[in-house]
Amino acid sequence: MGVTVSLDRGRRFRAGSDYWYLNRKYSEALLRAGATPVLLCPDTPIESVVNLCTGLVLTGGGDLPSSFAGSADDSAWTAAVPGEAESLERIEWERGLLDAFARQGRSVLGVCFGMQLMNLHFGGTLETDLRARSQPGTDHGGGEKAALHALRVSPSSAFFGGWVPPPTVSSSHRQAVASVAPGFAASAWAEDGVVEAIEKGSLLGVEWHPETDASADFVYGRWVAELRRSGR
Repeated sequence: MGVTVSLDRGRRFRAGSDYWYLNRKYSEALLRAGATPVLLCPDTPIESVVNLCTGLVLTGGGDLPSSFAGSADDSAWTAAVPGEAESLERIEWERGLLDAFARQGRSVLGVCFGMQLMNLHFGGTLETDLRARSQPGTDHGGGEKAALHALRVSPSSAFFGGWVPPPTVSSSHRQAVASVAPGFAASAWAEDGVVEAIEKGSLLGVEWHPETDASADFVYGRWVAELRRSGR
């Protein structure tokens, strides 16, 4: 199972050096689900990822623009986002992975940044800063802060239908889906209406961080089980 990692350009770990990093809870959740996690970075060619991995987890990361439409290569948005903008290198590589896996109908799970990237890539849009809303809503955390909130799921969801979420899940994001990408369906929401999950066929996105809360075994367990059942 491929798992993407984040890039630190000398800010968190060691000045003047680039480091790839990942919260270990992702790999631990996948191991409990019976998968073998393989950590991936943009130095890994997309063709090699496709040949090596039956499924793909796009993990958390930095901030993104409100849309990729018409300005996918314009980096002016990086100065306007509320937190640290995600590496353009990572964004372009993961968009290539999304195309490659989607073409073959293979399973992708996007978590937080991964869901936001999935939504943008397939034509959706984002709210770039939830804190800029005129009316305060649910605390979704962001940056180094996590926040707990309730979750409502769609009973008609192909993935979440029949599941009773735990009382709270853990989020850490300043950005959220504004318009859902064409062909995708929203399938979970926070109390303030923020979209917490989207899905379309083999593509699933979750805005919260299930690997850090009581929903981990359901989300990663069902995702791995369905991937194996489908043969994707």
